[in-house]
Amino acid sequence: MAATEPNQVIEQFAECFNSGDVEGLASLYEDGAAFIPQPGTVLSDAAGLRAALQGFLDTKGTLTIVSTSAVVKDDLALTHSHWRLDIPGGEAMDHTSAELARRQPDGTWKYAIDNPYGGEVLGDPADR
Repeated sequence: MAATEPNQVIEQFAECFNSGDVEGLASLYEDGAAFIPQPGTVLSDAAGLRAALQGFLDTKGTLTIVSTSAVVKDDLALTHSHWRLDIPGGEAMDHTSAELARRQPDGTWKYAIDNPYGGEVLGDPADR
C-alpha cells in the first residue's frame, strides 16, 4: 500500500480514513512528521499523531477528496487537496489542505507536514 507518487498519499489517506484504519493512516507519515489537527496546534510525536487521527475517525464521517494538486521538486512535493468530511448527524467539514510529502529512501512518499486546514492559514481576506 506504499505510495509511489505524492498524490497517492492523499488517495491512501482517504481509503484508510473511510475504512477506520488508524494504523494505516499513521503509516502515511514519516517519523517526526508535523501534523496540525486544528489551527494553531502542531503535533510531531507518534502518540499525538495517532490520537489526533483517531479523533477524526471517531466522527464516523466519510471523507471525500474533491480535487488535488502536487508540485514535485526532487524528493519533495507540495500537495493540496480540497476535502469534505460528511459527519452523520453533524455539520460537514469542507476545507483545503496543504501538505509537504517527502520521498523516502525506499522510493515511497510520506507526509513530512500535514495541515488539513492549510487553506485557512492566512485567514479570511475579508478580515484584513
